Amino acid sequence: MTHRLMRRLAGVLLGGALAAGAAGGWALAAPAPNLSPPAAVRAEALRDTFLDPTGRVMVVAHRGCWKQTAENAVAGIEACVRLGVDMVELDVQRTRDGHLVLMHDATVDRTTNGTGRVADLTLAQVKALRLKAGAGGPGAPLTDWTPPTFAEAMAAARGRVLVNVDAKGDVNDQALRDLDAMGLAGQALFKSAAPPETADLAAILSREDLLFMPILREADGTSLALAPERYPRHPPAYELTFDREAYLAEGAPGLHARQARIWVNTLQPRHAAGHVDAEAVHDPEAHWGRLLAMGASIIQTDEPGALIAWLAERSRASAVTQ
Repeated sequence: MTHRLMRRLAGVLLGGALAAGAAGGWALAAPAPNLSPPAAVRAEALRDTFLDPTGRVMVVAHRGCWKQTAENAVAGIEACVRLGVDMVELDVQRTRDGHLVLMHDATVDRTTNGTGRVADLTLAQVKALRLKAGAGGPGAPLTDWTPPTFAEAMAAARGRVLVNVDAKGDVNDQALRDLDAMGLAGQALFKSAAPPETADLAAILSREDLLFMPILREADGTSLALAPERYPRHPPAYELTFDREAYLAEGAPGLHARQARIWVNTLQPRHAAGHVDAEAVHDPEAHWGRLLAMGASIIQTDEPGALIAWLAERSRASAVTQ
């Protein structure tokens, strides 16, 4: 599939998710969640797929589908659901008065019209802000959306998409309490590069109903042959970051033997031996395809539409040749 056709298909897939903005653009209200019975059980099926080490390739949208909406926005979750994304990665941190909100950076400066550290702002102050479109930054247009609380984000995702909780700071325990209160603990994936004996992970690792994924980094000297032995229960997936392809290619068979999936990120060159979205959208087989061939089966991306379109075309081509 050509780059132009792939991007066009991705645009068609997402086009139904968002209406055109007003003249100023981006003045969109997040659509109300559609929790019809078929959608309400989708997350259960996605969880089963995640737990199947031989299952299909899964697509994770980094900070939601932000390129068409805003980072860590409810509208970005809605867009991902319509696109058919399997999981959204959301950044969670705590306000000064103890509430969990979505925000990647330590400050609100880049992604909102405000300034200051999240940890120094109250929930009311955060909710008074407006999110900037896309990746934000100077000159980015403002939306009508406010930074959501973690609970608001999970309500939007309920039953429809898995959520990777990327904890910014010591918030896992509180996030878990919120998830339990909402009955959504089984829909979330926690991850950490910390040793399994770390106190912050104790509650998570003790729960068989929770999804947990260790992060193993080549830069830390982590051995893929030895590191998994440290976990009391075999995790269903491992997130790998690596500078050399050999780290993935040589380590994958051992992780697969443990009935585990392998998660890779195509966000920055240091994440997956130089394989990045910016190049993958032009030559998906050389980048996304290369990582899959070496043993990955979950890809976190900033180009979920293009990845889904390529996977669909790849599946059709494979069916024709069989």
